[in-house]
Amino acid sequence: MAGKNINIVSKTLAESYIRKQIKALKQDPAQTIYTLTKQLLEKPDSPLEKYLLHITPEKLQDTQSGYYQLFHDILPKINTEHLVTLAMNIGYNSLFTASKNTQLHSPESIFNALWAFKLSIDGICYEKKAAQYKAQITSAKKNGTHCFILFIEKNAWKLLPFIKKEKDCAFFLFCPASCLTEKFLDAAKLTKNLFISVAYNKNNHKHPAPSTDVFKQLRIRKLPYAVHYYYSASDIENFKSREIFKELSKERPLFSFFLSKKSDSVQDTVTEEDKKAVYEIIIKERYWLTYPSIPFAI
Repeated sequence: MAGKNINIVSKTLAESYIRKQIKALKQDPAQTIYTLTKQLLEKPDSPLEKYLLHITPEKLQDTQSGYYQLFHDILPKINTEHLVTLAMNIGYNSLFTASKNTQLHSPESIFNALWAFKLSIDGICYEKKAAQYKAQITSAKKNGTHCFILFIEKNAWKLLPFIKKEKDCAFFLFCPASCLTEKFLDAAKLTKNLFISVAYNKNNHKHPAPSTDVFKQLRIRKLPYAVHYYYSASDIENFKSREIFKELSKERPLFSFFLSKKSDSVQDTVTEEDKKAVYEIIIKERYWLTYPSIPFAI
């Protein structure tokens, strides 16, 4: 019982600290980052902390930096309770657990450790398979996973009641813009542990470039969101020129996720060599962040 009480106190303190830092970030990003960076420099315990040091106060004062725009323009406009809930579920419930059980060497290894549980949802036959999905998520939680990537093509609204119940988890919902009706977004606004990622691919019948109105509706509700892009070998030049980062950042997502494109037979269409090249470009872009959307390879 004593151990449980200590955990409750620790979690309460962590939430209080996160809430305080998010509020400070919204009011004075440069000064807050300066203070946090100074604290990390004194004792950067984990690889994640060492990695975070590259978001320097200088970058937040450089109006040409993507980090400047991200922290000065995009982050302050997101609902605070959404940010606190996601930060707790990702940072405390997942990252704290993962850092104790896994030797993490890079942001990607952290990402894979936390979000390795990916689940494709059949939105049409969801009711028939709901018990199966819930059992898989429950099993993952027992192993310490509290972050989930859910892929769904239709009827995303069916997932909201379940997501809302799993209050200690963070759900990254990857879906097409067609799922994001105003009714769905109104419900998503009340689902604080939900992070929406919108499929974004030009000239693609399955994932066409969404209309800017979808992103406008997300911003009106102060929801955090990302975009995800299925890349093929033909996109390599756009990665090299950074044009792809520029294009996706126009919609002001916090993150841009990149996944290699699969064929209709679910075979990978991108070679391991090209994946490695894309990964290295993403790493460089994330370090300098020319455009205000933090990229990740999934």
